[in-house]
Amino acid sequence: MRMRFSRDLVLITGATGHVGSCTLIHLLESGYHVRAAVRSEAKIAQVLSRPEVRALNPGSRLTFTIVPDISAPGAYDHAVEGVTHIIHIASPLATGDSVPGHLHEDFFIRPAVQGTINLLEAANIVGTVRRIVITSSIVALVPYDEMEGITKRSPLKPVSPNDRIPFVPGPYNSTFAAYAASKVASLHHAEAWVARERPAFDVVYLHPGFVLGRNDNATSPGQAMQGTNSVVLALLLGKRFGPYAGTTVHVEDVARAHVLSLDPSVFGNQSYILSQSSRWNDAREIARRCYPEAIKNKMLVMGGSVRTTHLPIDISLTEETFGFTFASYEEQVKSIVDQYLDLRLRKGPKIQIGGMGTEVSVKKHNAFVSIRAITC
Repeated sequence: MRMRFSRDLVLITGATGHVGSCTLIHLLESGYHVRAAVRSEAKIAQVLSRPEVRALNPGSRLTFTIVPDISAPGAYDHAVEGVTHIIHIASPLATGDSVPGHLHEDFFIRPAVQGTINLLEAANIVGTVRRIVITSSIVALVPYDEMEGITKRSPLKPVSPNDRIPFVPGPYNSTFAAYAASKVASLHHAEAWVARERPAFDVVYLHPGFVLGRNDNATSPGQAMQGTNSVVLALLLGKRFGPYAGTTVHVEDVARAHVLSLDPSVFGNQSYILSQSSRWNDAREIARRCYPEAIKNKMLVMGGSVRTTHLPIDISLTEETFGFTFASYEEQVKSIVDQYLDLRLRKGPKIQIGGMGTEVSVKKHNAFVSIRAITC
């Protein structure tokens, strides 16, 4: 990505998450001055300790502001001072940990909505902001029953960036349903606020599918299995579950789209879908071709299965606007598995780089075995 040496100051929220941390790197690589809103001093240390950040030596181009509670009144009033652009990624995520039903409203809906409104209101008051990029989700455009495969969408009606669905209040039957409802509610409230207030800035809404790819926050195999990446890794470790909608996107593409969205040539007050159609179980064939030694040594297992719900998607506007083709599902899977195996093998006594990939010797069950990740 070309360095722009910009004096624009970009406020980013959610910079310690999977998408946010990758977006932060793309912002710094592009030459922006960045202010990261984090919850605590410990989060600042976490960002600054990342090798990817240290390698860029950002100096004064990276500063921080602490926002302990994004839903508190005036949460971002200080954070937006002097800011020209905002990338708003921070929002509650659905994880493998089940949130009790009686907490869905407080955990998902209220922070997602109020955090977004707080940011819009603060930007409107400060008067220097030209554009806000909000990370929404494809679940804000597709009814929950279609995401789950309970009802099927007609292939003649692909998911469009202009689709909108009604907000359905709880109680919700799952953590994912509550998360999806929070994205619907946040989008509705943001668009209604913009229509009502008519601010000097415009807003770009990005709607990723399931975000896959290396998570640079992960320092252990367990951490590598957090978030959406866990779907692919659980599948390749023999688990059988689903269905999940076959809508995936590489985290690098999501980060790149966030940074490109700051450019005024990208139309504002518009939604863009960041996803492509994928079949989850294709990960098994990718693993057979690219990681035969890992399979042989039981580091990957081929008995898993994730049922795929097919969703037709219209991404023509995204491709035309941003001018790039999404990374393939194979690239997404390899990014995840490469990191997972690297973390599994990191304690091995030696690492040798070979012409066909990376060969690592690792002590396992009191014997040395060789794992080769074939370049394919």
